[in-house]
Amino acid sequence: MSRILVLNPNSSGAITASISAQLDAQRSLTRHEILCGDLPDAPAGIESDADVALVAPMVRDRIIAAGADAGVIACFSDPGVDVTRAELSDRPVIGIAEAAYYAALQLGDRFGVISLGPSSIARHAARIADLGLLSRLAGDRDISMSVAEGNRPESFGKICDTARALRDHDGARVIILGCAGMGLHRAALQEALGLPVIDPVQAAVASAVAALDLEYYALEKTGA
Repeated sequence: MSRILVLNPNSSGAITASISAQLDAQRSLTRHEILCGDLPDAPAGIESDADVALVAPMVRDRIIAAGADAGVIACFSDPGVDVTRAELSDRPVIGIAEAAYYAALQLGDRFGVISLGPSSIARHAARIADLGLLSRLAGDRDISMSVAEGNRPESFGKICDTARALRDHDGARVIILGCAGMGLHRAALQEALGLPVIDPVQAAVASAVAALDLEYYALEKTGA
């Protein structure tokens, strides 16, 4: 059995528990062990460029020290993904934003993102541009909430209104939840919208499972 570490790079145990709960269905479908953890010394939420810069080396160190067969970095700013991937070239290291964008491309011609705040939108735009996907972005709208607020059931109404604006005004055919803590809203939001809704953590875990099942990294592990 291989291990997949899903690392929430903030210090919120409540967010980690919520992330873990949204992965239960995937746990039942795979032979791999899906573990969730967080960073006790990190901020309670990754909500600024400074937070992203602060946790990036912490993410790298934790993923490397854990020794899991695959690492999923469960923050939509993808902190530490590139540097960790460069150091662990023999196993999957997956950022949830990158995984969500790639999943969305297969489900509709244009995707929309629900972000926490304006600064999140700017970070997302830079990442989308780096990946060469700006032409597929319908829009990115914020809900003006913290990570903790986006994880509460009572935030659903505002999230749903924002998703409808992305669908009706921006032309999005797929909706991406732009925070790891929003996953609890996915099923209800998809039902309300009639469009595919992507929980980025689920998308990243699916990518990790596929990489392990198909042994994409087997050649590097055997030294071939």
